[in-house]
Amino acid sequence: MITFNYFEPLRREKRLAPLLLMIALIMMGNGVVSPILSLYAQTFGVASTLVGTLITLFGVGRLLANLPAGILSQRVGRRPMLFVGPLIVAGSSAMAAMTQDFNMLLVWRFVQGVGSGVYMTASLAAIADISPPQYRVGNMALYQAALQLGASIGPGAGGLLAQWFGYAAPFWAYMAVGLLASLTAVASFEDTLDKTEARKPLPSSVSRVGLMSAPFTAVCILTCIVFFTRVVSLYQLLPQIAAETLHLDVGVIGGALTFCALVNFAVLPASPGLIERFGARGVVGASTVMTVGGLLLLYIAASQAMFWFAIVIFGIGGGISYPAISAFTISCLPRERYGSGMGMQRTFGDVGFVFGPVVAGALDDFTGAHTADIMVNCALMTLATVIFLVVSAGPRRSY
Repeated sequence: MITFNYFEPLRREKRLAPLLLMIALIMMGNGVVSPILSLYAQTFGVASTLVGTLITLFGVGRLLANLPAGILSQRVGRRPMLFVGPLIVAGSSAMAAMTQDFNMLLVWRFVQGVGSGVYMTASLAAIADISPPQYRVGNMALYQAALQLGASIGPGAGGLLAQWFGYAAPFWAYMAVGLLASLTAVASFEDTLDKTEARKPLPSSVSRVGLMSAPFTAVCILTCIVFFTRVVSLYQLLPQIAAETLHLDVGVIGGALTFCALVNFAVLPASPGLIERFGARGVVGASTVMTVGGLLLLYIAASQAMFWFAIVIFGIGGGISYPAISAFTISCLPRERYGSGMGMQRTFGDVGFVFGPVVAGALDDFTGAHTADIMVNCALMTLATVIFLVVSAGPRRSY
């Protein structure tokens, strides 16, 4: 029986620490600009309808970059992509900080999304490269912890920078962390891909495995719905319900989002042991119950106590599910398909990220209430998880 030591991977694999540092930096940069996007856009005097496109175009950029970046990382190596992705982010952030035209701001946000997609896909492929089955869950838990840490620090830092130095300051900070991540890739990260092996033509049997398999398709669909539910729940439903039903101010709502991220972060150390004991399928099933339960509790919350309890349940569900889903995805792929496979999974995820707010907005306009949003999210999460559990059943190792 394997006993997981949460920080043991850092001692065992020297390439893991710089990779986690880069992940935390890029996610911190993403978070730094998130609190001021709408306010910065308003300084250009544009209609409110156009403000949301700053978020949408970032997601579209990631969506278009994920799969090509994964395929390219399989050919040229992970390290060049880990260098180029943050460099693209840094350059586009500097241009966004200096632009005087809203249309150009939209262009640079799209380019930021491209850079983020290049980096995140390559980093997932690199994690897969250095994660043998017995250590896969532990490595993915640390990856998610670094991601959550950066995402938790970023918004608070971005708000302070904007308050002290103006709305362009967070973009300059995004540039700085992008450059630091790019420098880390060059200075301290040894490539995880065997380029000699990568350039060999794939056997026909391998080329048909992985991306075409039913378990991989099922976990990609599940990833799409998880992203869909997360972006709708945290960035649309939670703020609206908190403001309209409980009359909470924007400061408390921002604190609630940070608190949910901290709950995700807090439960991550428990995920390897849970997956070892109950299997990835069992953990994904349990996390779905918690996510759906958190959404329903959020909807019926009549007091602040119930509101915060709903966030805890929702946060626990997300925290224990991410490493299980990621580790299972890697187990579906042959090593020769790590790059393209991670790109494909992230593409599915970003489809949910891009279209989630659009669907939620349409449902709100059509029904005039949040009931439809809640029910659709709960139904999609349940259906996607049932499909995953049925298709992935069998002798496959849980990680």
